[in-house]
Amino acid sequence: MSIIARVFLEKSPFLKNFLKKYTGTEQDIDDIMQEVYLKAHRAEKKTKIEEPIAFLVQIAKNIARDELNKKARQATGFIEEHLEELKTEKTDSLESEQEAEESIRLYCQAIEQLPAQCQKIFLLRKVYGLKHKEIAKKLSVSLSTVEKNLKLAGLFCDEYLNNPANITPLNRQNAQTSPMRNQP
Repeated sequence: MSIIARVFLEKSPFLKNFLKKYTGTEQDIDDIMQEVYLKAHRAEKKTKIEEPIAFLVQIAKNIARDELNKKARQATGFIEEHLEELKTEKTDSLESEQEAEESIRLYCQAIEQLPAQCQKIFLLRKVYGLKHKEIAKKLSVSLSTVEKNLKLAGLFCDEYLNNPANITPLNRQNAQTSPMRNQP
């Protein structure tokens, strides 16, 4: 039995628990675990893996983040593709419908510019409907971090919707900063 296979079998419960903070369903976790093993096994055939546990965790983390980003893009894409279905009011004028479509498009653009952690927290709350405590537990962050990131995301999106030309993307290194305006 290869080292990766042995370590994978020994550390599977740990890896599954680790992945719970990135994804909620057992099916997603099982799919990611399968992909982790396949990637690690292929890599082991090409080169010697010095730290198999760290290697498996890094692969799992990368795949889970890719999946989370994919779901965020799917949510944004779904919103953009189904603008008509998402309208809450029937409008009589074409101008009002165009304004609603523009508003949703700008909202999606604003979400895409949020820092990674802020975007995850915001989407888990707004798209998946998780409570603050559930998000904190899932991402292994404090409740305060969740609340601050939700407030930051809300403020940024509001500002972006009101004046998208003067808003620069948030600093992706520091999700705790306030939205920044372009300086003339």
